[in-house]
Amino acid sequence: MVEQVFDRPRIWRIPVELPQNPLRTLNSYVIQTPEQNLIIDTGFNRPECHASLWAGIEELNLDLGKTALFLTHLHSDHTGLVYDFVQRGVPVYTGRIDHTYFASTVTGTTWSDMEERYRHEGYPAEGLALQAGGNHARLYAPQGVYPATLLEGGEILHVGDVSVQAIHTPGHTPGHMVLYLPKEQLLFSGDHILFDITPNIAVWMGVDDALSDYLSSLEKIRSLPIRKTFPAHRGQAGDVYQRIDALLEHHQHRLAEILDAVETYPGSTAYELAGHISWSARGLGWDQFPPNQKWFAVSETLAHLYYMERRGKVAREAAGEVFVYHII
Repeated sequence: MVEQVFDRPRIWRIPVELPQNPLRTLNSYVIQTPEQNLIIDTGFNRPECHASLWAGIEELNLDLGKTALFLTHLHSDHTGLVYDFVQRGVPVYTGRIDHTYFASTVTGTTWSDMEERYRHEGYPAEGLALQAGGNHARLYAPQGVYPATLLEGGEILHVGDVSVQAIHTPGHTPGHMVLYLPKEQLLFSGDHILFDITPNIAVWMGVDDALSDYLSSLEKIRSLPIRKTFPAHRGQAGDVYQRIDALLEHHQHRLAEILDAVETYPGSTAYELAGHISWSARGLGWDQFPPNQKWFAVSETLAHLYYMERRGKVAREAAGEVFVYHII
C-alpha cells in the first residue's frame, strides 16, 4: 500500500481513498528522517479516508511524538482528518490565508454568501440546494477550526536535517502553499500542479482575480530548479516545466473558448455560458452533470470571465436579479 517514491531523504506516498469522488485518491506524503517526520495532507473527514491514511502511518511505524503535519490548502480532501493529529498532540502547519478562510466558513456566512453570488450569476435555486446537500467540501470538512502554526510563505521547516520551504502559490485557493526542498530540488505541489488532470481555478470571496493569481504562481514555480515533483492527486511522472507550459496553454484555450461563447450567446449568464464550454465529464451533457461538477464548472467559468472583464474584453451587466455578459 505505502510506496517509497524517493530515497534521500526517504519519502513515502500513502494513497488515501476518496470514495464517490472523481479525484479517486489523495497522495499523502511522508518525509521521514531519523529525527523527525512530516506528513503532508490527510484526506476527507470520513471513515474510508481515516482507514487508508492510518493503515499507511502504521505500516511505516511512525512515531507521532516526532511527527508534524503540513496542510497545503483548505480543501477538505486535504484537511478533513486534521483533528486525528491535533488530538494526538501532533503540531500542524498551514497557510494563514486559507486557515482564516476556512474559519469564515465555520463561524461566518461564507457559504451562504457564495450561494447568493452564484444565484446572481444565473445558478438555479434548485441546483444550489442540490449542490449544498452533496458538497464533499462541506460534508467531510474538519469538525471545527483547528489550532495550527500559521505561515505566510517563505518559512523554512526543519525535518531532521532536511530543510523544507513553504511557498505561497495562490490560485487554486487563496492561500495554497507548496513545499520545496532547496538542496534536493524536490517539490510537493499540492493541487497547484497536477499532471493527469487540471487543477480547478474557482472564484473566492474577497479575491478579485483568482486566475491571474494562479498564472503568476505557475511562473513563480517555473523559476525554481526542480528535479522531481510530487502532486497531491493521480500520477507523479512528468517534467514539471512542460506541465506548467501545458497548464498555461490550457487556460489560454479556456479563455478563448469562453470569449467565443460570450460572442456566440450574448446576454447569457455565467451559468448558461458554462453549459456551452467543453468539460472533461465522461461524455455527460450539461444537464447530466453531477451537482458538485456543475458547481466547479460554473466557478471556473466565472474565474475566466472575471479575468477578461478586468482586461476589458467582456462586460458584465445587471439584467434584473442576474448578471449577463457581452463582448466589448
